[in-house]
Amino acid sequence: MYRDFFRPMASTFALLLSFSFLFSDCKKEEEDSIGQLTTIQAAIACKTLDECFDSTASLSKSGASFQVFKKDGTRVYFRERGLLTADKVGPIFSASKLVTASVIMAFLSGTCGSSANSMNLNTTTGNILGWTGVKGSITLRQLLSFTSGLYSNNGSAEMGSCVFTLPNGASAGDKNSCTDYIRDNTQTDDQPGEVFYYNSFHMAVAQRMAEIDSGKNWQDLFEDCIASPLSIVVDSGTGNGIWYANISNKTGDGSLAGAYGLYLTANDYAKIMHMLANEGNSGAIISASNVNEIFKDQYEVNTKIKYSQFALFGYYWHYGLGNWRFCSQPNDSAACDQDVNNHSFGANGFYPWIDRNKEYYAVFGVNEFNSNPFNIISILQPNSASLFFGEDAKKYIPALLE
Repeated sequence: MYRDFFRPMASTFALLLSFSFLFSDCKKEEEDSIGQLTTIQAAIACKTLDECFDSTASLSKSGASFQVFKKDGTRVYFRERGLLTADKVGPIFSASKLVTASVIMAFLSGTCGSSANSMNLNTTTGNILGWTGVKGSITLRQLLSFTSGLYSNNGSAEMGSCVFTLPNGASAGDKNSCTDYIRDNTQTDDQPGEVFYYNSFHMAVAQRMAEIDSGKNWQDLFEDCIASPLSIVVDSGTGNGIWYANISNKTGDGSLAGAYGLYLTANDYAKIMHMLANEGNSGAIISASNVNEIFKDQYEVNTKIKYSQFALFGYYWHYGLGNWRFCSQPNDSAACDQDVNNHSFGANGFYPWIDRNKEYYAVFGVNEFNSNPFNIISILQPNSASLFFGEDAKKYIPALLE
């Protein structure tokens, strides 16, 4: 199984390795690249979990942490290096997506938010936002699984959008204007459910639907549904548990930034993973059926991948609600269920995953990998550095669970 997982990654590594020699005319840069390459090779060839972690953590400017837990919460592995320890606050980028899905599914479970909840996964944008036409038929399920069709053929439309510039204390009008912008500036060729397209627009619209239906703003809904019951301390000083529109400088209203905008410690993320591993803590936070919805394959029969950054690495994973389904046979949901790891991967390398079959979960907490234009790790990207580590780590975890 691991050989099958590694095959696309290995070919990607070979390709990227060849790219490093493009810089061989630059002595200093060549030496830097060779040094980084040596470290990456050491990580890939590591003989123990400690060695795997140390080699990968050395690539990060600020350090890293790694924890593995049994389903019952027993921690069976813990190691950290550098300043970014497991209790330090940092941005988690796209690992926010699983948290966003968890908030909304807790709300749908009726355990938090408002007794006036009228939504379910088949509720449409037309029902809550008043959208009409084809885009008014988009369901909450399609929004949380990134199959809504809300993407732009203009690559700069997303990053320059109001999602990333929503001001502090944004009004309902500000948020409605932003979701209207998304509606009016996305393509119309692909129908809802036809394609998977990874971006920030889908969750922004889902968040606004949850805000309107609950009567609460997103930050309060997160605190009510997830932070408070899991004893996650929200701290405006450190930023822990705060959602931001602009995560680079911790500003703006994160009410529509569910795809990327949360700051959190690795320890607190582990609390969320523990809850999910235990059927929403036996339904007290999220119903068991809604936890299953989070992790199951949400592709429709004819859904095709339009854009997935992991396709670069040869992985054509399907998606649940706010999380990827990493398995050996992604196109066969029943077969995939037999060896699936569900994960919500951050662009900075933050990598939490859960293996419901083997009954464990893990959190690799990292933020800044070394980066310069002549450096091999800049070509590999944090995504692949963490993926290399994760695949090595998974070989050693079963022995820890015995």
